[in-house]
Amino acid sequence: MTPSEKLRRFYSRFEQGNHVLILINADPDAIASAMAIRRLLWRRVACVNIASVNVIKRPDNLAMIRLLGVKLVHADELPPEKRFNRVVLVDSQPNHHEIFEKFTPDVIIDHHPDTGIIAPFCDIRPDYGATASMMTEYLRAAKLKPSVKLATALVLCHQNRYSQFCDAHADRRYERVSIFIKHA
Repeated sequence: MTPSEKLRRFYSRFEQGNHVLILINADPDAIASAMAIRRLLWRRVACVNIASVNVIKRPDNLAMIRLLGVKLVHADELPPEKRFNRVVLVDSQPNHHEIFEKFTPDVIIDHHPDTGIIAPFCDIRPDYGATASMMTEYLRAAKLKPSVKLATALVLCHQNRYSQFCDAHADRRYERVSIFIKHA
């Protein structure tokens, strides 16, 4: 399936009046990917909220959230009166954390090995080193110019994820993120 076809299938899961919850286990990859999904859904849904299932303690993750202005709440702190009619799991799958299991995902986008969980839209690619790499393809297919903050998040994620090693996929990963470097 081409990136454009995946994007069309992704968009088909949403309507203008949807209240979307993006659930993550916050790390640079999940944060950047959630920001990309929020950008993809901008002006397509009523609202998008990002919630983490973990308590964020690492200084680099806290700095990333603060410097990029990411509005993030813990899943336990979601207001009970807030009704979400679409749930997106990004950089995780339902059985990766007990809080995820409390939600029924409409969309799962992840680079971890497939655990066999079914959702109306699943894009699980274990051959990718980061979900943010997948999200760059969605952004390119949508022909969206990223904000400075989104571009910075994607570049930081790739730098963080891949600074330790080079392998056969390094050129392909660099190609995916290089278009965003000029915006970071």
